[in-house]
Amino acid sequence: MEECSIIERKVLNETYHFTAFKERLLLRGATREPRQISIPTVRDRLTLRAVCEALHLTEPRSAGSSPHAIVDRVVASIRSGEPNRSFVRVDVRNFFPSVTHLRLEAALKSAGLGNAVRSLCMAAVRTPTGSAGEPNDRGIPQGLSISNALAAIYMLKFDARQGSRFPTFFRYVDDILCICPTPQAQQVLTSITRSLNSIGLRAHALGVAGKTEISPVENGIDFLGYRISEENVSIRDSSYKRMFKNILKVITDYRYRKRDEKTLFRLNLKITGCRIDGKRRGWMMFFCRTEDTSQLAFLDQFVRRQLAKAGFPKELQSNVKTFVKSYHEIRYRYYHTNYIPNFDAFDQSEKIKTIALLTQKDPVEIATWDIQRIEDEFNRLISKEVHDLEEDVGSPS
Repeated sequence: MEECSIIERKVLNETYHFTAFKERLLLRGATREPRQISIPTVRDRLTLRAVCEALHLTEPRSAGSSPHAIVDRVVASIRSGEPNRSFVRVDVRNFFPSVTHLRLEAALKSAGLGNAVRSLCMAAVRTPTGSAGEPNDRGIPQGLSISNALAAIYMLKFDARQGSRFPTFFRYVDDILCICPTPQAQQVLTSITRSLNSIGLRAHALGVAGKTEISPVENGIDFLGYRISEENVSIRDSSYKRMFKNILKVITDYRYRKRDEKTLFRLNLKITGCRIDGKRRGWMMFFCRTEDTSQLAFLDQFVRRQLAKAGFPKELQSNVKTFVKSYHEIRYRYYHTNYIPNFDAFDQSEKIKTIALLTQKDPVEIATWDIQRIEDEFNRLISKEVHDLEEDVGSPS
């Protein structure tokens, strides 16, 4: 509350300044530059969250479309029965770093945002990250709570223009897909590329693997982590293989630490995902639009084999949840299932049990803590586990 009072006073006095963001680099392979993530201070994080809420209230489209909704629309479109069509997929190069501030400020004004909110948004995007001493004159820092909202507002006019030209136009952040008659595919690609250029953005050249491409609909396409075709929707190979690695991390940790109950908790969380802060989190939550349950059944077999090899207690193996069951619960019983943990609904005894399980502390001792300490420790531990779940999904692009 003390920080909120300071923020309110400084914003109203127009004296609020963001502290230079801490830098974190995410590796993206040997041939690609790392992605720069900007980490704000606690005070700035509070301010940016409030700004984000203001953006969503004033311009609801700043929340963007969910990947699930886009995948559903793509599948419905390609199964409409029209012959001789192609996918035109366009990937924007360095999307967030390329946003021009003049156009962003104009877009914020067009969205009807007040002077105070606009001023805070522009101050945030100009704040340097890491050792860079000079304010930014281009780009949106990645990792801020407002980053995606600002990007969505920046692209509103572009989306409206492309949607009026091409009824089957879809965009998720920097990944664009259009379905069109095959003879028009090159023309569509040229049109979208020119429109991107007009707002300061550049597309990868045609033919760059996994980036910009033209492909017949009957061949299928990788999009938003899925492999989408007329016959089937499955999990893209790279996204699928990622989960095998995630499972092995948990089981390898068990081989060295032999913590039965913690391993069971973490493994089940990897498999089912969870609900927290009213949102769905986790790999299976993201990939619940798959239609290929054979992939999930194979993952379940893999889990069982690896647990047996690691010597996991047989009496606990029956308590390990499954991807196939999780899929059906998420798809058909999401609001009525107890199979998926809902951390928002945990009572104090469940929180104490979870803290004890994850820290190996005595639950009797934890029960003597005051309510706020229990709440803070539970939130800290679950936040870490949920962060790992988000890492499991990886980039859907």
